[in-house]
Amino acid sequence: MRRRQFLSGAVAAIAVGCTEPEPASGPTTQIRSTTLPPPPLPTLVEVDDQGIVDDPFEFGVASGDPDTTSVVLWTALGSTAIAGDVRLACDVASDPAFDGLVTSDLVSAAETDGRTARIVADGLDPATTYWYRFRVGPHVSATGRTHTLPGAGAGAERFGIALSSCQNRAELLRWDNHITLADDPAVDLVVWLGDFIYERNASSLEEYRALYREARGDARLQASSAAHPWVVTWDDHEVVNDYDGTVDPARRLDAYRSWWEFTPTRLPRPSSDGLRVYRFVDVGDLVRIVMLDCRQYASSETVLGSEQLEWLADVCNHGAAHTLLASPVIVSSLNVGELTPPYAFEAHPADQAAVIAALNAAPDPTVVSGDLHAQMELELAPGITELMAPPLSSSFPPDWADLLPFLPFASPSVVRAEAAHGYLRLDYATTGVTHEFVNG
Repeated sequence: MRRRQFLSGAVAAIAVGCTEPEPASGPTTQIRSTTLPPPPLPTLVEVDDQGIVDDPFEFGVASGDPDTTSVVLWTALGSTAIAGDVRLACDVASDPAFDGLVTSDLVSAAETDGRTARIVADGLDPATTYWYRFRVGPHVSATGRTHTLPGAGAGAERFGIALSSCQNRAELLRWDNHITLADDPAVDLVVWLGDFIYERNASSLEEYRALYREARGDARLQASSAAHPWVVTWDDHEVVNDYDGTVDPARRLDAYRSWWEFTPTRLPRPSSDGLRVYRFVDVGDLVRIVMLDCRQYASSETVLGSEQLEWLADVCNHGAAHTLLASPVIVSSLNVGELTPPYAFEAHPADQAAVIAALNAAPDPTVVSGDLHAQMELELAPGITELMAPPLSSSFPPDWADLLPFLPFASPSVVRAEAAHGYLRLDYATTGVTHEFVNG
C-alpha cells in the first residue's frame, strides 16, 4: 500500500529563430507552457459484505514494527465471518474522523492465517501520528492510532517507551494495566518482552490460536493495542515453559506460526527452520532498541547462540545517543546459588560476558528484562543499568514475594526489588534517559 505522490508544475520549451537582416519587430523567441492538473484526492475503496451479517471485528486492531515511513496494521475476524478468505478495506488518515484520508487499500483475511490480516501502510511521513481502521460491507472496526518513527538527523527531542511482559490470564484483574497503558500520553511505543500467552496445555496450531483469540478478545488489550504501535519479541510460554533449541520442531512451528498470525509484525512467516525475531529499531538519532531472542537458540551451552552474539556485537556499534537492550530474561547475576534459573545469563557466563562487552562499546546502554514477575533495578556492570520491567499480570510466588525487598542484601548487583504489576516507562531525551515504574 503506497500513498500516491504526484508532482505538478510547468513544462517550458524555448525556440529561438534568427533571420537576416535583423527584424525591426523584436525578438522571435516563443514560450509555450502546459500546467498538469492537481493530484486527485484519495478515495475510500469499496468492499462488499461478502455475506457477513454481524460485526466480525471482535479482536480489535493493532499496529507494530513502525519505521520512518511505514507501519504494520493488523486485525482478525471472529466467528461471525464466512468461511474462506475475506476481503477487507484498510483506511489510513491524518485525523480520527478520517476527513484527511491518506490511503485506502484492500487486504485479505486468509483462512490459512487464522482469519488474521495485516498490511504495511507505507509512503507515510516520519514522526507523524495516523489513524486507521478496517471495513467490510457496513461493518467498521475500532479506530486505531499509530505513529511513524523520526528519521536520522530529524532532531527528535524525546521519545517514550513502555515495556512489560507476562500477562497470565489467571489474574484477569491485573489486565486493567492495559487501560492505564492505553491512556498514557507519554508513551510513543510499546516494547513487549514475551509471554504474550501462557501455553497451558496447548501443543497444536489450533490450540495456540485459541489462546491468542482469548487474549485478543479482551477489550483492555484491544485498547492498548489500538492506542500505540508495538514491537514484540517472545519468551518461553509462547511455546512451552522453559523450552530451548531441543523442543519438538513441529510444536515449535505451530507455536511460532500462531504468534506470527496474531502479532502486528513485518517479519516473514515462520518456517520449519524457525523465525529470526532478534532485530533492532532506530528511533532517529535518539535511541537504538535492540531486541533479543533468549529461547530459540538456547542450549546447555548458550543463551543466544553464536550468530546472535556476533550480530549483537555489531549492532551495538552505532551513532544514536542511547542504546536500549530489550532482553526477555535477566542479564545480571542475582547470586542466589541453586535458585538461579538455568536459562539465565548468570548460568552462561560466556554469553553474559559477551553481552557486557557489546554494551561497553554501545552509546549510553540500558538493559530492560522481564520473565521473573518482579520489578528491579540492578547494576549489570559499571556504567550499565539493568531494569526489570514489572509483569503485566503474572505474580511472583506469594511465599517469596515479601523477601524480594531484602534481595539487595544478598546480591550486590541488585539495587531495588519488589513484587509489582504494570509496566516500565523509559523517557528518552537528548539530555539523558529517565524511568518510571507504572504500577497497578
